[in-house]
Parts: sequence; structure tokens; C-alpha cells
Amino acid sequence: MDKRVLLTVVICFGILFVWTKFFVPTPPPHPTETAAPTAPATAPAEKPGEAQKTPAAPEAVKGGVAVAPKAKETAEKPAKPAVRPPEKIASVVRPERYHAEFTTWGAAPKSWTLLKPHYKEFVTQPDGKKVLAPIDLVKSSGADLPLTLTFPQSDVTLAPDAAWTQLPSGPNELVYAVDEGALHVEKHYTLPEKGYEMKLKVIVENRGDKALTERLQMAMYGWQDPNVKTGGFFSGGRYSIHTSGMCDVAGKLHDGDLEALLKKPIDESGMVRFIAIDERYFVAALVVQPNEERSCSLGANPDGLVTVTLLDGPKQLAPNSKTEYDYVGFFGPKILNQLDAVKVNGVDAKLGDSINYGWTEAIARPMLAVLKAVYIVIPNWGLAIVVITILLKAITWWPNAKSIKSMRGMAKLKPEMDKIKEKFGNDKQKMNVAVMALYKEHGINPLGGCLPMLIQFPIYIALYAMLGNSVELYRSPFLWMHDLTAPDPYYILPVLTGVLMFVQQWVSPTSPDGQQQKMMMYMMPLMYAAFSLFFPAGLTIYILISTLLTLMQTWWMYRGEPRKKKSPAAAPAKA
Repeated sequence: MDKRVLLTVVICFGILFVWTKFFVPTPPPHPTETAAPTAPATAPAEKPGEAQKTPAAPEAVKGGVAVAPKAKETAEKPAKPAVRPPEKIASVVRPERYHAEFTTWGAAPKSWTLLKPHYKEFVTQPDGKKVLAPIDLVKSSGADLPLTLTFPQSDVTLAPDAAWTQLPSGPNELVYAVDEGALHVEKHYTLPEKGYEMKLKVIVENRGDKALTERLQMAMYGWQDPNVKTGGFFSGGRYSIHTSGMCDVAGKLHDGDLEALLKKPIDESGMVRFIAIDERYFVAALVVQPNEERSCSLGANPDGLVTVTLLDGPKQLAPNSKTEYDYVGFFGPKILNQLDAVKVNGVDAKLGDSINYGWTEAIARPMLAVLKAVYIVIPNWGLAIVVITILLKAITWWPNAKSIKSMRGMAKLKPEMDKIKEKFGNDKQKMNVAVMALYKEHGINPLGGCLPMLIQFPIYIALYAMLGNSVELYRSPFLWMHDLTAPDPYYILPVLTGVLMFVQQWVSPTSPDGQQQKMMMYMMPLMYAAFSLFFPAGLTIYILISTLLTLMQTWWMYRGEPRKKKSPAAAPAKA
């Protein structure tokens, strides 16, 4: 082996060892590995800036909505001088989906806890211990609750955490009202028995004898720990779950996480479709019908609060007149078909665009549909990935065979290539002409080796995007792995991938360029093994099975043939 190649391999392994030893995040313990108790669904973890509170006991349930009889005292802000009505909590439970609590201080949800058993995340308790708790999509508190409304640039003002009155309502409905001078405002929440969406109607009425100018603003809030760096391309799902603000204007998505928004806030105007607080696998969104010009703003503060606002245009309210605003809220996992089904007054919200498939969306969506279909037959996501890998390999079998054949033909021409290099080594143009003539004489297409790569590259990127954003894989176990959206905690898959790729390079046709052959044989397996350390385990399963199938195809095409033949120069001289 060339000393430089050997030195390069040793250095790369050294870098890989140091990186995995000191820089790769240590996977949190799985729920079966930790002795800390799991927080119950009705007691989500304490939110930033909020003192620990004891949930009020519901008094009665009506249509799935329970109202607490006593006020909940909070310690998050000093009491205001004016007498403030006590806070009342309404509890809405949808079994196996969510448990939401609405407060009269802001007429907004103060918690939205997901109830699926595997929708959990690690949270830090006051004693510093990390335990698994159901995911609460409301991570802000106080006046910074989602779906709060204000009236900037208006004739009246309304505090986001103003004390509203809960009015009598029908089944699956919550109604709140507040009066600010001559302005009367109502919020009507309708929460269906199924799904993660709800309808929200806001009624703004002028009950005075003078005209009023009002401009309604709705807000969404999220929180990201400022001490935790967000993940990048090589981060697995568990380490790249971070909060970001999102706004869709006429089909163009504007988004930014805490770090980006601190550097450069976003302010856009146009036909807004939705605003959202986005996490990789979950979203809290407010959807509006794009029928008029609106503005959306995205910002953050150093404490970790991420803010997204939707501002309507100014409206004149004549005496004894009112205006109605229709919204749809979605608080839940990013299940593609449920996001695509969200509509406002029959208009598609395009909420599925909150899943970032990039330029491969046209491929990633059908892949996800096939993966789900396979899962129906084989109810195991790891095995479903194996099956879809076999299907993709069947699709790319022919171009891959053409590539192997082309490489084998080029390898056989190595002696002739050496002669051409020796003859025209100082004249690159003549050498290239002679090489192309040699390829043409033997019917070899030099681009044949690139064809399968060109076909598989978008498939590979689309599969990465699909597997990396599929909430269906979130905390789904397979073999020794507890979460297919996180990297392999024991690095078994990356090591196997590197070994199989090395074997694949060893049995593949020898390149006419010896140095290129060495680079391919030693560097490519090392690179893929290193990348796989950070890939979601589901994607690494695909790479491993795909490599194994390619190895089997190469062996099949080369069966009965020696791997290398001696060159004429090394053959014994004839008598």
C-alpha cells in the first residue's frame, strides 16, 4: 500500500475516534434504562419562566371540556394593582391524542400534552434529573401563550393575558369574551372528537357610538434552550429536535431557529397561509385563509423565546358593527396526510409544507406512502425500511449492472491505458483523444459508471429527507435500537456499513487509475462509516442493506472470474 494512502487512512481513523469520543452527543438513557419516574400526561414538565403549579381539579365535564372551580395562583409575575378576576382552567381530553388546558387569562391554551405513549421527550426536573415526560407543545407561559391576540396600531388596546370570561357553550366548544371600552371580543374554540386540529372564530364588535379602527394580531410562541446548539445535516433526530418559527406566504416558506432569528428577524407581507412554531416531528400552527394581505413576523430573544405573529390589515368598525375572523389551529405530530387535510373554509392550507423535504419532495412523498403501505403488511418500521430498500434496489438494478459492466470493461483495458499514458504522457490532449478512441473501439461508455449514481443520488437524498422527518419512526424500536430517528447508540450499523463497503470495493472492478482505486477502496468506506455515526438509524439501515445488495449483485456478475489478472508485463516470456 502507498505510504501516503496508509498515512491518510490512519489520520482519518484518528480523527473519527477523537470525534466520537469527545464530540458525539451521548444518547440519553432509554425509558427502560432509567430509574427516574416518568411524568404523567396530566402533569407536564415545568415551562421556562413558570413556577411549578398544581393543576386545578375539574369540577364537571361537558362535551369533553372540564372547568376548574377554583382560581390558579401563579408566581410568574407580580400581582397587578387592579383587581383581577381569578384564573379558571378548562380541560379538554381527547384519549390517545392530547390533553389541553385553556386559561381565562388570555383565553388561550396553557398546555397541550400529547398522549401517545411514544410521544415523549427528556425534560430536566428541578433536582437536575432528566426524565421522560409526555411532549407538551406549549413551552411558553404567562402572557406568551399561543393563540393570544392583541390590537396594535388600533384605537383600543388589549393585553395578551387579559382576564377573559368563559361563557356557556355547547359540546366540544369553548367560548371566551372580554370587553375593553366599547370593544367586545369573543373567541370560539371548536375541538372535534378526532384529529389534532381545531377551529377558532374571533368576533370583534364595536358596541359604542363612535367608529373604531382595529387591527387584529395573533401570536404563537415557542421556546428553545439557548444553551443547546441545534443539530445540522449530520445530526440524528433526537439531537436536532429544536424550535423554530415558521410563516408561509403565498407558498414560500420563511423559517428560522433561535440562533438565526437572533441574528436576523423576519418580516414578510402577502397572502399568508399559516404561521407555526415548528419542531422536527411536531408542529403548533395557526392557519388562515389567504384571501387578503397580511403580515407575519418572526423573532426571538436571548432567553430562548421564539415569537411568530400574524397581523391583519386595519379595519374600520362602525358603531354596532362587528368583524369575524376564521382560523384553524393544529397542535400535534407532523403526520403528512393529516397536515394535508387541514382546510380553512374549504381552502387548502398547504400545512404539509411544514415538513421540509427540500427539492426531493416529489420523490419523498411517494416513498413515505410506500413505506406506510409496507408497514400495514409488516408492522415493524425497521423491517419496512429493509423492504423498501429491496424495492429501490430492484428499480436501480439495471443501471447498476450497466455501471459494473462498464467498470469491468475499463479495468480490462488497463494495460492499453498504461501504454497510452507512456506514449502521450506529456501531451494531455493527444492522450485524451487516444483514450476516447480506445473506449470507442471496445464499445465502452466512460460515463456508464456515473449513470447509477445520477439515478440513485436523488433517491438517496429523498430517502434521507423522508426518514429524517417521519414522525412515524419517532422512538420506534428495532433490534437493539430504541429510536429509528436517532443514531445507532452502539455504532454497530456504521461499523458494519464500513466493512461491507470495503468488501464491495475489493470485489469491484479495478480502476485504470491505481491511485483512484486506492482512494475508493480505503476512503469511501471510511467516509460512509463516519457519516453513518450521525445519521438516523433508519437511514443507516437503508445504506447497510443497499450496500449488501450491491455487493451481492457484483459477486453475481463476477462469479467464476478471478478478481485480477496478471498484466502482460508480469507474464513469463515465451521461448
